[in-house]
Amino acid sequence: MNAPETGSPAEEGSVPAAAATGTDDAAAWQKREGTPPASIVACPNGPLLIRGDFEIVTPDGVPVPRDRETVALCRCGGSAIKPYCDGTHKLMKFDTSRRRPVPEPARRAAEDAAG
Repeated sequence: MNAPETGSPAEEGSVPAAAATGTDDAAAWQKREGTPPASIVACPNGPLLIRGDFEIVTPDGVPVPRDRETVALCRCGGSAIKPYCDGTHKLMKFDTSRRRPVPEPARRAAEDAAG
């Protein structure tokens, strides 16, 4: 994607936390407000495309500005305009088909939890 999404969430209408997290309250809120649910598409070797009515917030809960209904979020880690995609994944040949090995402690914990 070429440009970051900018704008005020207040201009777009904020989505309650339940709607952003996909809880049961989100469905009720969307039905009441008549807004389509948000959808997320993981593009092969590219960004996450998010469409619909949603809110992006920082870890501190501060809304991240956007002015479009569809945004592309960086997955490669190389974007200069994080959290948005700037196309760097193409230059770095980001490959979502490669899987990183699971660190040993995490693998053991998963095996223990599975029984």
